[in-house]
Amino acid sequence: MPSTSINLPEGLKKQLEERLERGDYQNTSEFIREAIREKLKRETQLHPKEIQRIMNVRERERKGEQEWIPFEQVKEELGIE
Repeated sequence: MPSTSINLPEGLKKQLEERLERGDYQNTSEFIREAIREKLKRETQLHPKEIQRIMNVRERERKGEQEWIPFEQVKEELGIE
């Protein structure tokens, strides 16, 4: 497996070492890999407003009422820029 080097502020390094000492993780690499997986997982999950919007669209489609809306309107509905 390829390796990567990172620099950690002293506070983060200490927190990581505490978790290793408690036995939460076998080594630093295991902790970093899990942290990266969790970050990627959170970033790929749908926001609750987006889930509701999708459900609304599907319901309108089922009723034959759905019309395409511009992307700008979707962003406005979700409150994003």
